[in-house]
Amino acid sequence: MASCALFLGACGPLPEGEDFDGSVPEEAEVLDDSQSEEPRRVEAQTLAGDLGSAMGAPVATYPTSCTASNQWATTCRSGSSRDVSYIWRVPETGTYAFSTRNSNFDTIMEIRNYRATNEVLKCNDDTGDLLTSGITLSGLIKGTMLLIIVEGFEGECGNVHLNIAKR
Repeated sequence: MASCALFLGACGPLPEGEDFDGSVPEEAEVLDDSQSEEPRRVEAQTLAGDLGSAMGAPVATYPTSCTASNQWATTCRSGSSRDVSYIWRVPETGTYAFSTRNSNFDTIMEIRNYRATNEVLKCNDDTGDLLTSGITLSGLIKGTMLLIIVEGFEGECGNVHLNIAKR
C-alpha cells in the first residue's frame, strides 16, 4: 500500500532532482497471504439494513442468518458464525437498550462505531439465563452512527429479532 501511495504522489510531489525508484520503505508493514485483517467497512452481503433512527420491538427482523456471510469476528466468544449487521443513528443524546429477544437461536450481539468499525463499544453473548443478547449504552450522542452485528454462538443461526429502546 505504501508503494501505491508513493507511486500515486499521495505524499506530495518529489523534491526537485529526486526520482522515485519504486521501493517500499523498510518500516512499511506488508501483509502476506497468511495474515488477514477485518474489513473497515460494511459489505453488502452482511448488511441487513440501514434502520435510520427507528426504534421498536422488533425494530428489524431477518428471516435466517444461516444464509448470511461471516464478515465480522465478535470480541465476546464466537466469531466463526454467519452474521447480519445493521446501521443505526442515535436519534437524541441518551441511553439506549439493544436486544435480540425473540430470536430463535443463541445470539451474540456486538455494537461498534460505524465510522471506525474497529472501535467496539460493547459485546454480549447471553443475557442472564437467556440465550439472546442484550446491551445498554449510555451517553450516546445524537447523530452517532452505530454498526450492530448479530451472529450465532459457535455456528448457530436462525431468525434474528433486533429490538432498540430508549432508557
